[in-house]
Amino acid sequence: MLAFLYIAASFLFGAGIISGLTPYIKNRLKSFTEENKIVGASFLFFPAAYLIGTLVLSWSAYFSAVAFRSSGNPLLYANILSFLITVLFLILIYILNPVKWKRKLYELKKYGLRVRFSDIEWTVILTSAAFWSFFIFRSLYMQNNILYAGYSAFSDFGAHLPVVRSFSLGQNFPAQYPHFPDGTMRYHFMFYFMAGNLEYLGFSLPWALNLPSVLSLVSFVMLLYGLSVSLTKKPVAGLLTCLLFTFRSSFAFSTYSSAFSNIREFFHAVGNNLDANRNAREHIGNTLYENWGLWAQKVYVNQRHLAFAFGLMILVLFLVLPLLLDTVSHMQKSIKNIREPVPKKAGKLENSALIRYLTQVFFTKDAWMPESFIPCILAGILLGLLAFWNGAVVIATISVLFIMAALSKHKLEYLITAGVTFVLSTIQSALFTESGTGAVTMRFKPGFLAESGNILDISSFYMELLGLLPFMLLGTIITLLARYKKPIGYAVSFILVLPLIFLMPQVGIFWGILITAICLGFYLYLVHQAKIQPQSFSIWLLPVFLAPVILATTLQLTPDITVNHKYIIMAVILLNIPVSDLLTALFKTRKKTALIFFVSIIFLLVSTGLIDMITLYNLDKNSVSYNQREPVQIWAQNETNPEDIFLTHNLTHYGAPMSILLAGRSVYSGYAYFTITAGYDVYPRNKNLADIYGAKDSEFLRERAVSEGIRYIVVEEQNRTTRDYELNEDILYETFPVVFHDNERNIVIFSVE
Repeated sequence: MLAFLYIAASFLFGAGIISGLTPYIKNRLKSFTEENKIVGASFLFFPAAYLIGTLVLSWSAYFSAVAFRSSGNPLLYANILSFLITVLFLILIYILNPVKWKRKLYELKKYGLRVRFSDIEWTVILTSAAFWSFFIFRSLYMQNNILYAGYSAFSDFGAHLPVVRSFSLGQNFPAQYPHFPDGTMRYHFMFYFMAGNLEYLGFSLPWALNLPSVLSLVSFVMLLYGLSVSLTKKPVAGLLTCLLFTFRSSFAFSTYSSAFSNIREFFHAVGNNLDANRNAREHIGNTLYENWGLWAQKVYVNQRHLAFAFGLMILVLFLVLPLLLDTVSHMQKSIKNIREPVPKKAGKLENSALIRYLTQVFFTKDAWMPESFIPCILAGILLGLLAFWNGAVVIATISVLFIMAALSKHKLEYLITAGVTFVLSTIQSALFTESGTGAVTMRFKPGFLAESGNILDISSFYMELLGLLPFMLLGTIITLLARYKKPIGYAVSFILVLPLIFLMPQVGIFWGILITAICLGFYLYLVHQAKIQPQSFSIWLLPVFLAPVILATTLQLTPDITVNHKYIIMAVILLNIPVSDLLTALFKTRKKTALIFFVSIIFLLVSTGLIDMITLYNLDKNSVSYNQREPVQIWAQNETNPEDIFLTHNLTHYGAPMSILLAGRSVYSGYAYFTITAGYDVYPRNKNLADIYGAKDSEFLRERAVSEGIRYIVVEEQNRTTRDYELNEDILYETFPVVFHDNERNIVIFSVE
């Protein structure tokens, strides 16, 4: 009950913030809300209130817990204070505008809660809730004290669940990483703090993680739909954007299916997660690490904090995109006149549409001076507070704002947003990571996961990875040419399809001819039917939304380059909007040829995502189980202190290490991939680990364990069979007393005294 109350308090807190700020941002949002009100205000209000309220209230609860860390029960006082803050804040909102709230309370009493969504909006809510609830709750659940983590997610949960339990069962304040306790937290942990707090308040661990995950995903999908419809003025485009978000575009379907000799073998392999040689496989696709599911729905099942961050990113775009839209709108006349010849007289050169545009966005007062301070400050606060929920989304959003600033007027607003974000992020980094963490570095790394930094290798990589999507984006350029010069449009259509012919991966003759024919035919049809036009500003969105791709392809900001995949995912989500706009314009013609192209293109865009969905379903038929009544876990939880550090084998997904982590305790050096990618220097600790387990001298053993702050040393079968060191178990018995012994699993724990 208290956990549900906390979620309700988060929503009410967010609702109060939005209601209080509406007068200051209403003018900024008028381009979204006043023209053709296709998206209901309530449809955007509810997800925004949940995300903003959860963001702010969770930070309040965390810092309150830090303040009460010496109380013995910091989360108790933190939650009491958080609930009080919520009540006082809502009272303040009421006092500031009593007439408004008396009227609303009167209407609520008389008419009840009136929330009206359109049929399409209800479709978005219900389908997204059903789809994501099925996969989220299937990947993590509990039966009879046995915690089950699906195969799709258990690896990442090895990092996430210990963080959750470090708050709910431990007292991890100030936060440090349970896999590498050194007083710092170099991992974006706040979503998992929030989940830990919900478990503390009464939810089971699965519900504490699953419910906010579903709420975050549904909130994000609602806001994505709202942004797409607000930009395109087409509800169908909003639905397509959500569809393309769920089912990714890639040529993986074609490369995979082309390896089969008949359709029966293909369907059998799909249904059983097999490749063409009948070997077990996970996700399809031949690009590097694609079998990890880096691009599939699996990302949102195991990276639970990602959708929450994406939702707040959409809110930031609602606050800043109107600057670009207004710039484009004001320059619309100039853009329409761009086909007119530029006067030859130098004195009239400024009449060129391009010159006039550049003048407006660089050399006027409006080009730089802020239109309004509140929206850009709010955008900066949202991004800044998001840094330790998901830092990659913050970085990718800044790259989007950078390109947007170059194309828009009022550039100082973007600078203010970036400045506020930087200040808040820096403060958090100073609090959690101290200095010299190595968690964020910057070096030039062209190519991302392509074979090399060569432009052909990069192009081939993205073509195979993204499938037909880039060519649909090029279709917006075709529509622009078709409007003015049809012969040029026909010529460019053939030119733009050449990369598809020469760089397409090995998909077989059938798929190669079919894909090329559909793409070329679509281009030619767009030129022929020049009236098929997306929104005029769609082409302006291309360079803006491509910014994270450029970032991912040029810079490495973390120790693990694969983290850049989040930049690509975010870019694709946003680029789906102009693609959906174009396809909706095609669909609305209702012509037979157009509908054939529409259906064919949609199939090519979503086919890989459909296989991903089946793969995810098959993966989670199996799971890894953790007995929450495991003796070592119960002992660690009841008989040790939350700040105690355990030396264990560093493969922490299994055995005693995971039981100890699920008890809310920390291990000296956990799974190397988790710690290295978070920016920790694991090599000295791994050497110490080997020295301690393989020690020959009692005095050395004691001195090393004490100096490293180790309170307990665990010996289990993983230690006895490892090749990393030669375990000297006898000297542990000689040096330290045994405080726990599980005869059944042959686990021994020594107390360092």
